[in-house]
Amino acid sequence: MATQRTAGNVKTAAKSAAATAKTTLANEKGRHFNMLREFVLADAVTLCNSASGSTSIFASLKYVTTGNPWFLYAAILLLPAALIFDIFDGRVARWSNSSSPMGRELDSLADVISFGVAPAVLGFAIGLQGLFDVIILLYFVNCGVSRLARYNVTAETHADATGKVTFFEGTPIPSTVSIAIGILYLINSGQYGDELLPGGKMVFGGWTFHPFVLVYAISGSLMISRTVRIPKP
Repeated sequence: MATQRTAGNVKTAAKSAAATAKTTLANEKGRHFNMLREFVLADAVTLCNSASGSTSIFASLKYVTTGNPWFLYAAILLLPAALIFDIFDGRVARWSNSSSPMGRELDSLADVISFGVAPAVLGFAIGLQGLFDVIILLYFVNCGVSRLARYNVTAETHADATGKVTFFEGTPIPSTVSIAIGILYLINSGQYGDELLPGGKMVFGGWTFHPFVLVYAISGSLMISRTVRIPKP
């Protein structure tokens, strides 16, 4: 019972602190660039994550318009860079003993860009451009968005007595970097483009489907799974 009361007190205190921080942020008088004053060092690291993901998207689009494979390499390598920033923003927050009321939201939005939209655009760039391909890519992105929204809502419920979440429900969205690494192998072996992707392509009713896109379908489904639980380091 004492342990339960302690856990309850920790969660209550965390909720109270978060509510106070949000109220303070909402009630501040508006001034130019006032929001920037709320950022802490960890938030800057998080924004480096979103910048890496955004630049990856731009590089993928540049490949589509130029056909230069070096842009694909850039698009891929920027995603592990985003992952590094994603790992270190939490550590920087703990190291500096600072946090901001926008921290969790910033982290989720950055992850959507870097590990949801960017891998999907990369897939489109290498040839997943049929109607069925695009539908599955959209499913993948929406699974990532839903996964992060669920985490934000349930994090406090799943926290232990110290307020730390000890497991991931569904695969974490940064796991999608593995898709980019797989695509790197395909590029090095020349297996990319409309006709060359593994599994070839199929046409149904005039609409194209590449079996390789099922990698995205599986990844998205694992993210929203309620039965897959992965210990959080």
